[in-house]
Amino acid sequence: MQVLRTPGFRVLLAGETVNATGNWIALIAIWGFASFEFDAGAGDLAVLFVVLSLPGALLGPLLGVPIDRLGPKRTLLIANLLGIVDALALTQADSYLQIVLLALPLGLIEALAAASLDAIPPRLVESDQLVAANALLGGAQDIAIVFGPLLAAVVNERWGLTGAFVADAATFAVGALVALSISIEPVPRTEERDTTWRELRDGFRLARRTPGLRWTLVVVASVYLLWALFGLLEPLYVRDVLGESDTVFALLQAVFGVGLVLTGLALAKLGDRVARPRVVAIAVIVSGITAALYLGTESLIIAFVGVFLWGVDVAFFYVPAKTLLQRFAPGAFHGRILSLNQSLEPMAGIVMTPLGALALGMVSVQLLGVIGGAVASIGGVLVLLWARGIGPTPRADPDEPPAPGSPRDAIALGGSAPG
Repeated sequence: MQVLRTPGFRVLLAGETVNATGNWIALIAIWGFASFEFDAGAGDLAVLFVVLSLPGALLGPLLGVPIDRLGPKRTLLIANLLGIVDALALTQADSYLQIVLLALPLGLIEALAAASLDAIPPRLVESDQLVAANALLGGAQDIAIVFGPLLAAVVNERWGLTGAFVADAATFAVGALVALSISIEPVPRTEERDTTWRELRDGFRLARRTPGLRWTLVVVASVYLLWALFGLLEPLYVRDVLGESDTVFALLQAVFGVGLVLTGLALAKLGDRVARPRVVAIAVIVSGITAALYLGTESLIIAFVGVFLWGVDVAFFYVPAKTLLQRFAPGAFHGRILSLNQSLEPMAGIVMTPLGALALGMVSVQLLGVIGGAVASIGGVLVLLWARGIGPTPRADPDEPPAPGSPRDAIALGGSAPG
């Protein structure tokens, strides 16, 4: 695969695999092991999820400003160094309250690291290899979903909760070393520097006035709402509809992960041809269908087939969508646009989780899942029609000037969009 011959990419890929595995070790430790050790109740866990999601949702877009100022390599290094400090601080926690308080900066650290990582491929690989790079890096994160919880169980059994956080600190150290070792194109320098708030506002204005960015962000936000709904419904579906144990729930998630990983490898082979708005819109339509198939059945076999197909479709959606964001945004705005994308998923969870819980008081788990899938498919048809008016997808050269007179060009230069 040609992208693997790019200097520094294999190191980045290996480092992200290790780092993402460490993130899952920490998440399982905080979410599962700590709740057992400190006898946390449902209210404690609810507070924990808010603490993990809210900082990234509210402050995520602001993190894009330092990424664009300093460059994604430096901010990735900073995020990993801060992660080491926070993980080691968690080893000293002796109450669940301390765990929750120390998890607060962890949400911001992960948001900064994720957006920084997303901004690196356009500056590291050739334009026609961008889809392959995103697919492989996404596959590294998906593999971590499978192996992270298993390693967390082994570490916790052998060294306890402290060992899990030490392991997380070690993987952050690997991430820091990787950030130091890679060489990417520098951030373009400007003689004058605007205030942080103006740069943040310029990022939002670019997203709002650039047709391709506006379309992609609206689509990903709507899909994140579906994911948030199913995050609420899936354990209830396995327990109450299928009548199965938490082991079956874990197996379903593993099958979902297999679909993600296999499709990521296929996308890396397919390359640039899938980085099209039409592909993303069709993936949204199919996502709704496969999601409804998954939760709409009482057959365990069909559920396994449905969740595998859903994993396949999620990969077909997410990798091209991220590539579109990288290509529609000028290189000088990658940090702000990709940070905004990272913030949309926790925002969707904060909005959809209480709404979904309220809806479950009126309809069944299965019916709500089918309705959610149907709404997603209908939305996919609408955005497919909308996609006709957003124009061609630009190349991914980080600092290549956009076509003269385009909205992206005008906004990036501080002016107004034509029309």
